[in-house]
Amino acid sequence: MGCLKSILKKILFIALIFAFFAFGGYAFVKDKIKQYQYPTRENFVESEKKYADFSNVSGDYQLYRSFNLFGYKKINAKYLPTGQKITIFDLKDENLISTSDFTTGEIDEKINQILNKTKDSLITYENFEIIKKDKFYANKKEIPYLVYKASVKNIPFKDVIGTLGVYSTKDENQESSSKLIFSIVDDKAYNPVIVKNFADSLRFE
Repeated sequence: MGCLKSILKKILFIALIFAFFAFGGYAFVKDKIKQYQYPTRENFVESEKKYADFSNVSGDYQLYRSFNLFGYKKINAKYLPTGQKITIFDLKDENLISTSDFTTGEIDEKINQILNKTKDSLITYENFEIIKKDKFYANKKEIPYLVYKASVKNIPFKDVIGTLGVYSTKDENQESSSKLIFSIVDDKAYNPVIVKNFADSLRFE
């Protein structure tokens, strides 16, 4: 009897899967995922205010969401003329990286700590070098950033250059959260204006 129940459960499970695909379930889920990742610009601007006000970002940048990565929520901006992507991570904990780390010089040590933790991962930075430190100015808000060069193992292009900037926001409970602006691109394709124009167009209350 127990064996028969087990067989019936398996048959029912297979039948449900078949029905799911037969009646457009896959297309429905795929459409829902696409709607979440690529909302209208108006919807994105309204729903992602906790990051910044994106209403002044140029139409050359496609704004879209990504699913959480290692527990960190992130959103993206793709510069359509070249395909370069900029990602903003919500780090939540300011102890990881904060704006003050740039003034105290702790940012160098914190990056080294992160690199040491990821040195055995699938994608690994080598010969990491900070080549510039500066600030973006978004609606009079200073966003400190650095430009780095590195070699990266296990990806099609080896020599890369990128930007790492940090700003802080507060939620409805006045809890502070660090937001990390991150970009990476082939060294030969680097254009600092792409990230600068995006960061400078952010607005804050």
